[in-house]
Amino acid sequence: MTSKTSPKMGRPAIPVAERFWPKVEKSAGCWNWTAGRIESGYGWIHLEGKKALAHRVSYELAHGPIPEGLFVDHACHNRACVNPSHLRLATMKQNMENRAGANKGNATGVRGVSLNNSGKKYVAGLCHNGERMYLGSYETIAEAAEVVEAKRRELYTHHALAAQVAA
Repeated sequence: MTSKTSPKMGRPAIPVAERFWPKVEKSAGCWNWTAGRIESGYGWIHLEGKKALAHRVSYELAHGPIPEGLFVDHACHNRACVNPSHLRLATMKQNMENRAGANKGNATGVRGVSLNNSGKKYVAGLCHNGERMYLGSYETIAEAAEVVEAKRRELYTHHALAAQVAA
């Protein structure tokens, strides 16, 4: 990302920050992007003739270039948020560890918790480093969710920070 946009029709270039920050609604927590969003909820802005994701632009304005191969992770889980203090660099593994919510088609609505074949017990499990881990069967969804959350806190490097940022 350069510091200025490309001149259009002979007009002088406008610095990216001057175009970017007026499109942000700042609050005590998340700073929400108020301009265009893609279908998945991430903000976008046209820069140098291309669409750029708003959270990546915000990160670069505040911290500099994003190293190749790294992602900008929303610690707050809000895809519209461009608050630089809610954004951090992450590998693909770390970014996936910080996901929020259950997978599509999960009947329980709780990430890492499913119903067993009889539909009478809740099964807890998660993936770490490509390995699926079975964490047991439980009578209640709350018990299974608690076990999964404790294991995430133990294993995942980017999961525990999300609760701190959301506060």
